[in-house]
Amino acid sequence: MRLALAYIFLGLSPLFAQSNLAAGMQQDIADLKIEVDKLKMENADLREALSKQKASSAPASSNTEIANRNRTEVLNEVDRRLKQHTADVNAALAELTRQVNASLAKAPAKNNNQAAVASTAAAATPVADDNLPADMPRTGVTYKVKPGETVTRIARQLNSKADWILKANKLTNAAALKADAEIFVPQAETPAQ
Repeated sequence: MRLALAYIFLGLSPLFAQSNLAAGMQQDIADLKIEVDKLKMENADLREALSKQKASSAPASSNTEIANRNRTEVLNEVDRRLKQHTADVNAALAELTRQVNASLAKAPAKNNNQAAVASTAAAATPVADDNLPADMPRTGVTYKVKPGETVTRIARQLNSKADWILKANKLTNAAALKADAEIFVPQAETPAQ
């Protein structure tokens, strides 16, 4: 019987070991449940702290967003006004140009500007050089060039042509015209076009 008991005890010993192992596992599971509960509480605390932080920083960020939006609106308004002002100035310039052109079309051949230029020019004198083209007038005025003036501008002011001025004064190009130089400006009997 002892032997039978020994066999039973040996047969049951793995069951006891398994039972002890199961008991240890149950204890580990209970410990893990406690740890999970602690982690859940910490997680809840962190979420609450995060929501409080978001709530306290939300007004600051929304204030910044509002300020940025206001700045953008102001800049857009300034840009719109600048474009409108530019359009108004361009329209005024176009109207002024139209009026000036209309006045010039109605003005006599020698307007005030040409009279002022003519006062600085000498009386009509003939050209001394006969090597000029046949279609170029032989009469005109002597004119003292002012700084910044161009051949084209002088020709327009004195009813001449730039080519005539260049040829009469033996200038190779318009850039050869120098300030304070006296030049001969050929003028036709009728104003050149």
